[in-house]
Amino acid sequence: WQLHALRSFSSRSMLSEQQTFMNFQVAFDGEVDDILRACLLEAEDFANNPDHRWLVIWGERGSGKSHLCAAADNHLRQAGVATLFITAPDLLASLRESLEMQSNTEQESYAGRLRMIKTAPVLILDDLSAEASSPWSDSVLFEILDYRYRNRLPTMIVTNSPPDSLEPRISSRIQDTSLCVVVENAAPDYRRRPRHEKRTG
Repeated sequence: WQLHALRSFSSRSMLSEQQTFMNFQVAFDGEVDDILRACLLEAEDFANNPDHRWLVIWGERGSGKSHLCAAADNHLRQAGVATLFITAPDLLASLRESLEMQSNTEQESYAGRLRMIKTAPVLILDDLSAEASSPWSDSVLFEILDYRYRNRLPTMIVTNSPPDSLEPRISSRIQDTSLCVVVENAAPDYRRRPRHEKRTG
């Protein structure tokens, strides 16, 4: 039931359903890129053993970070683990929608949606910092991540921004080395790779 309930909030797409660890490309110009390989290994390690762990991957656009989010999500779901894979903009849009609906049902109410996000067995949050920042959005994201931080709930975060540049309270939590592994993905833009090195399935 958790898998079904969380599915309606997810940012899964036809493309993300096809993205796996097996088809994540670690080569650039015919040579294995050590940065991409390190990111792949960390994402696989998290997906194989997510309990009480956070993984944060940051770097420029187009470096394969979202592929690793989707791959971790697919891996965990195949193992029967309930996950929520969602972008920060989609997460905030879902909560705004629930405020506007003013529904009394648990799944559609603001409090219900917020609770499901905060307590998801595994949260995979893509594109943190891509959302339009405001006092409300900063407060909501902090509430979610602080809850998960205090309860040591498995969380994978991807962002284009250096951790130090994020909202200070969030930045502090995602750099706690007792809980988090932070990896910089400084690999070249996937979109610029040779055509034969691009493969999604």
